[in-house]
Amino acid sequence: MAEKFDALIVGGGVGGCAIGALLAYNGYKVKLFDKNKIIGGRCTTYNYKGFKLDLGVHLFGVGPNGYLGDVLKRIEMPDAIKWVLSKDPRPLMNYCGEELIYSRKAMSQIAEKYAPGEFDKAMKFFADCLSIRKKQIRELYYTPFNEFLNQYSTNKIIHTLLSGIVGQYFCVLPEKASAGEFIRCFRQVASSRSSAYPIGGCIAIPQAYVDGIKKYGGEVQLDAKIKKIHVEDDRATGIELEDGTSYESDIIISNADIQNTVSNLVGERKFPSEYVERVKNLTYAQYCLSIKVALDEKVTDQKLILYLPYEYSEIDRTSGIFAGEIPDKVGGMITSPTNYDPNLAPPGKQSIFFGTGCLPGETVEKYKKIGEKCLESLKTVLPALEDHIEWYKTDTPTLVETYAGEYGNIIGVGQTVDQIYERRPSQVTPIKGLYIVGAEAGGHGIGAELAANSALELVDILLEKTIPAK
Repeated sequence: MAEKFDALIVGGGVGGCAIGALLAYNGYKVKLFDKNKIIGGRCTTYNYKGFKLDLGVHLFGVGPNGYLGDVLKRIEMPDAIKWVLSKDPRPLMNYCGEELIYSRKAMSQIAEKYAPGEFDKAMKFFADCLSIRKKQIRELYYTPFNEFLNQYSTNKIIHTLLSGIVGQYFCVLPEKASAGEFIRCFRQVASSRSSAYPIGGCIAIPQAYVDGIKKYGGEVQLDAKIKKIHVEDDRATGIELEDGTSYESDIIISNADIQNTVSNLVGERKFPSEYVERVKNLTYAQYCLSIKVALDEKVTDQKLILYLPYEYSEIDRTSGIFAGEIPDKVGGMITSPTNYDPNLAPPGKQSIFFGTGCLPGETVEKYKKIGEKCLESLKTVLPALEDHIEWYKTDTPTLVETYAGEYGNIIGVGQTVDQIYERRPSQVTPIKGLYIVGAEAGGHGIGAELAANSALELVDILLEKTIPAK
C-alpha cells in the first residue's frame, strides 16, 4: 500500500522548497521530490574545477529583508541564510564605456550630460516611483513600462538605463514589462537597501528551506523523477515516480512548471479546455547565456556591474542577439561571487560571471560565439582580468533546462502586462487538491523573490482550506 502524506511536492526550486518548509512547520507531513541530484532548480550551485558556480548570474534585490527572508522568519529560522550586502564598493553601471555609480542621481546626471534638461525629468520619475500610492500602482499593472516612462521622458539615454534595470529585475523587454510591478519592486529595493548574495552560493537559499523541511519532520528525496500526478474524479490523489514507487496525498503541489504539469504530469484531458488553452499560451521570461570566468588571482573588488554598451531604441529589438545575430558588443550583468564569499573559489583565486539574454534553441557553435563576445565585453569593462584567466565556460539555456525545465528560461512565467497581478495564473488549479507554486503562479517580486512570495501566498491559502493530519 502506498505511503500517505499530508502534502507531496513535485520540484525543489525556491518555491517548492519554501512551501515544503512552511507546511512542515505548520504540522503537515510533507515529502518533496526533485529530479536533480542537487537542490534548487535554477537557484542552485554546482562544483566545477575547484570552483562553486551558480546556474545563471544572480543578486537578490532585497536579500534578508524580502520574501526569501520572510519564509525563514515564518518557520522560526531567521538566520539560516548568511547574507553579504552588495556594497563596499557600491554597484556600478557602465554606459557605453562610461562608469557611474548605480544610483538614481548618477543615472539622472549622465542623462543630463548628454541631453541638458533631462536631470529633473529623470529625478521626478524616480521620486514618483517612490511616492506613488498603492491604488495608482494597481492601476499601472497593465501599463507597459516604456509607456509609463514616456510620460516623463523619451530620451534614449534614460530609456537605456531604465530598460537595463527592467531587464535585470524581470528579464522581459520594457515594452512588455508591467509598470506597476516595476514600481513596486523598485520601491522595495530602494527602501530596504539590502541587495545581497548568500554565503555558500545561490544553493544556500533552497538548502536553508530543505533544512527547515527536515527540522520539522518532513522528507526530501533527490534524483527522483516523477512519472505522473494521479487524478481521480477531478481530485488529485497521489504521484508515481519513474521507478514505479507511488505515494498518496490529498494535496499535490507542483513546482515543476505549470505547462509541464498540465500537459505531461497530469494530462490535458483532466482539465477544462479553457484552462489548458490559457496555460499553453503563457509566455516565459527571456533566456540567459552566461560565462563563468576563473582567475588565478583577485583583480577587482567590484561585486556588481550592469553593462550597457548601446543606446536604447526600438530598432535594437529587430537586430542583435534577439534576432539570432551575434553582436559586436554584448550587454549584461557582471558579478563576482567570490567578492561576497571567497570560499566559492580555491584560495587566492576569483570568479567573475557575465550574463546576457539570448534566444533558446541555438546551435552549440552559435552559443560558443556569443560566449566569446561576452568575454570580449567583460574584458572591455574589466581589462585587468586579461592576463589572469585560467579558464572560462559558457552556460546556455540548455543547461538551465536540464535543472529547471521551462525550456531554459531565466525566471519563469514572464511578468508582462498580460501575465501580472490578477492576470497571473493562480496557485489554485481547477483540480481539487492540485496546486502550482513558484515563478509560474501568483506572487510578486524579482526572480527568486517571486517564487518565495508564491509559496507564502499558497501556504496561507492551504492553512485556510486544510487541516494537517495529527
